[in-house]
Amino acid sequence: MATAMPLLAACDLLDGKPPTPPAPDALADFYAQTMALVALYDVAVSGAPQLASIRDAHRAHAAALAGIMRPAPSAQPSGAASAPASATPAELRQAEQLGYQKAMEVGLTAPGPRATLLGEITAARACHLEVLP
Repeated sequence: MATAMPLLAACDLLDGKPPTPPAPDALADFYAQTMALVALYDVAVSGAPQLASIRDAHRAHAAALAGIMRPAPSAQPSGAASAPASATPAELRQAEQLGYQKAMEVGLTAPGPRATLLGEITAARACHLEVLP
């Protein structure tokens, strides 16, 4: 019993304090913005089916981001806005431009494998800007 006492004294389970929740991942805001792009394209695809491949690319980016985030994001980011009622070409272009700029910004400060993924997302968003009207 004497050897067990130091071990029990060091146990956080006995201090009565709830565990501190993990800090949000540094990519949480970027992930939420990516999900907002998906929602915008979901609306746009109904009137312009040719945009489905861009929407699907954003979905793939969101899945890749979720795969490296700790803790993993929830299915619906907290504070996420509801889907827009419409998405004009100008709104898509503006959202894509903001997303491109944010991807560059986040990628410049990200470590190793995250920087690689963010570089790929940045390149994809640059291509999206080239094909959008």
